[in-house]
Amino acid sequence: MYESVVFDVDGVLLQRHADHPDVYGEAVAKTFRSFDVDPPASDVEEFIGSATVEGMRAVCERHGVDFETFWPERERTVSKLQQRMMEDGERVLYDDCSVLPELADSHALGVVSNNQHETISHMVEHFGLGDHFETVYGRDPTVAGFERMKPDIHYVERALDDLGTRSALYVGDSAADVIAARRAGLDSAFVWRDHRADYELPEEPTHEIDRLTELTDVVAEE
Repeated sequence: MYESVVFDVDGVLLQRHADHPDVYGEAVAKTFRSFDVDPPASDVEEFIGSATVEGMRAVCERHGVDFETFWPERERTVSKLQQRMMEDGERVLYDDCSVLPELADSHALGVVSNNQHETISHMVEHFGLGDHFETVYGRDPTVAGFERMKPDIHYVERALDDLGTRSALYVGDSAADVIAARRAGLDSAFVWRDHRADYELPEEPTHEIDRLTELTDVVAEE
């Protein structure tokens, strides 16, 4: 039996915003405006989706903005936006998060997300999840933190160290989650949310589920 279950957040515990990812593009544009820059949409797109440090740095250089100065401001702006969306009810937990108390009674639970740590901490506090999770990690608001996002296992390893076990199931909704789990030597459970209907996985997860409530049977089988 698994001793622990570790969750991704966006698309797993927390529902996406209805205007995902456009709403985050506006946050990037807002950050640029704070530097007196009005970037075209093509430049904003370099900061969302499959963004790379090289691509984002190049955009900043084109507009005469220091990337190292821009980045923490961008992280603060996006995190504040997401916190407001939770407070305004624009982003809510999936209803099957109701299974978390039951899982927490029998397993040590953790969170590892590619989202900002400040955003994830706010989610845990806002929705009253603190009693369920023994460890919570989002990314640091630094360039290094961005580069350590899954499928890098930096934060996964930190969570496992906190939990004191390698017998863990990682629950996610992306290829990065499945790959990170494998790299960390963990089994994975892929959640087929509606936004993943036509998603193609490059490798097969250990388990495939439609709802988090199915995890009670998954962990009981091991």
